[in-house]
Amino acid sequence: MNKLINFEKLKNKKVLVTGGLGFVGHNLVRTLVNQYHCDVMVVDDCSNSKPSILGDLTNKVRFYNISVLDKKAMAPLLAEANYIYHLACKQISVSSSDPFGHLAVNGQSTLEILEYLRHNDLPDFERFIYTSSCSIYGSSMRLPSHEESSKNILSNYSATKLLGEHFVEVYFRNYGLPVSTIRYSNVYGYGQTPNNPYCGVLGKFIHNALDKKPLMIFGDGEQTRDYTFITDAVEATILAAIHPMALGEVFNIGTSTETSVSQLAAMIGEIIPDIQIQYLPERDIDNVRRRSIDIEKIHQRLGWTPKTTIRKGIAETINWYRDTYF
Repeated sequence: MNKLINFEKLKNKKVLVTGGLGFVGHNLVRTLVNQYHCDVMVVDDCSNSKPSILGDLTNKVRFYNISVLDKKAMAPLLAEANYIYHLACKQISVSSSDPFGHLAVNGQSTLEILEYLRHNDLPDFERFIYTSSCSIYGSSMRLPSHEESSKNILSNYSATKLLGEHFVEVYFRNYGLPVSTIRYSNVYGYGQTPNNPYCGVLGKFIHNALDKKPLMIFGDGEQTRDYTFITDAVEATILAAIHPMALGEVFNIGTSTETSVSQLAAMIGEIIPDIQIQYLPERDIDNVRRRSIDIEKIHQRLGWTPKTTIRKGIAETINWYRDTYF
């Protein structure tokens, strides 16, 4: 991380993480507890994960099995927090089947938290961090997509994520709330539960390869994404909370590297021999041909650069799956 930033200010602080049992969420919680000794409050309704994902952290955090939409239960936690990481969301894979759920969890909950922060005197509150998604760029014609690129909304998920971003911007500009927004691009790595229906493509590929099952490729496999390793994503998330130049800003979190699904399979095959591939019809979910994310803004302003290449990340993820499931 940027050595010029005072990361000590985060130590021993009270931190609220919504969606703290999710893939990025529980890895963020682990870092906050183990590296910064934070007093972490985890909010999750257990719809996609279980508290057991926290492992040895179970007795080191305060866990609340509540909905982020439960205003009465959320209020005392918001009042106590120095930092709020808002990761709770409905996933893109159920976007078309649950549009109102996406509107509520991804949009309404963000507005309700901002309203609480606006109307209450919270002298110890330092920053609200909203986690969005690079899916808002959709089928961008100009790559890599930078923060000011045109938005091409293709799902209820990306629509509600962008709505949340707009709420955050309004409350910064109109009411001076200390906020930051980050847009993740295809985060992968250790900690993704393979039996979770929302597990990313890399997690599914690696688990299937180790389990001697076929890697299922939808379409021709030439569609590309910008894959971000989990430790890089967590590092950027923490930096966005404490860096003074992140205040009121929006940052892409990615690598600026395009990798096709077929290339992913080939890289996995270099480590796990004799993989099988099964081609299936293209899906409507996140149906984008190419994605590459410009990260110059976060590099220039916050000094952040991803440290893990896709090859190294795949190798580390394979090792984790072997140790955990095989």
